[in-house]
Amino acid sequence: MVDAMTTEGIRPDVLDAFRAESRHVYVPRFVRRIETAPGTWETRVFTPDHPDWAREVYTDQLLVTATMFGDDGPPLSSSTVPSLMAAMLDALAVEPGMSVVEIGAGTGYNAGILARLAGDDNVTTVDIEPDVTTTARRALTAAGHPHVTVVHTDGSRPPAAPRSLDRLIATCGVDRVPRTWLAAVRPGGRLVLPLGTGVVCLTVDEHGHGEGPFLAMPAYFMGLRTTAGSNGIPYPGDPTDPLEPCAMPLDAWHDDALRFPIGLALPASDLGQRDLPDALTLWTGDGSVATLHADGTCRQSGPRRLADELANVRRDFESAGRPGREHHRLRIDPQGRHTTSFTPPA
Repeated sequence: MVDAMTTEGIRPDVLDAFRAESRHVYVPRFVRRIETAPGTWETRVFTPDHPDWAREVYTDQLLVTATMFGDDGPPLSSSTVPSLMAAMLDALAVEPGMSVVEIGAGTGYNAGILARLAGDDNVTTVDIEPDVTTTARRALTAAGHPHVTVVHTDGSRPPAAPRSLDRLIATCGVDRVPRTWLAAVRPGGRLVLPLGTGVVCLTVDEHGHGEGPFLAMPAYFMGLRTTAGSNGIPYPGDPTDPLEPCAMPLDAWHDDALRFPIGLALPASDLGQRDLPDALTLWTGDGSVATLHADGTCRQSGPRRLADELANVRRDFESAGRPGREHHRLRIDPQGRHTTSFTPPA
């Protein structure tokens, strides 16, 4: 599998850990949605008695290992694409003896690789789902890592004293970095985590700020689940201001490269969203609402002009030459304020 992964620039010790850690121990059962004909999808279950199980396990791809409401339901846990795992672990720069907490235990596979890099006794992995932690603990023991600590807890509150960790990695997505994560890492320590549709690598300074670049590749992780649950934003009603020309075309909303800086400027957790074939409506908790139409017009109302905010992000992004994720940086202060910046491509 390692030979098929995108491994250029990845640290040799990370690649050695992948070669040494058997993925099949962690994924005895998984499901895949396969397009059997144009527009026709079928859910297939893979177990060791399936003739393609081993080939699927050792392919550089995501494997969904737990779902809600049956095999056709939304994913609950998965084994991340190995090449993305490798890039994140390379950025984390783990050395033997370092203390590491992983948010999102998943199958336990990533914790097993972390154990080969830092040592079993130095790795803790957590998850809010008790079935996930039970399965991960069992798999880690079977893989030869009985001393990795597996904790059933809310990942937004890592089991670590302030400034005690050398490294923190998350395998679940957020659109704001929890202050508790930043506070748990010592000065000079590092965090690697999915933010929006990218992955950011932050180094903590002596004042408790975190700052660093995004990795180049896109990333689409399942979101962090917490005991607080979801924060649904009530719909404030249709926008009431007059129809006007819009500098944010409706089709631009589906531009993946543009959605990355939009997600940094307008985090998804702050937005309500309703998608229709010929319109998009967005709203926020302060009563702001905007509808973008396919004919290039929009209507908006409320204290924030959401359509204008989208248009400004698009203007800056296009005028800077559409910088990739790797050209963006994030800085977070101890109060949790996020500041993003980017440098135009050379």
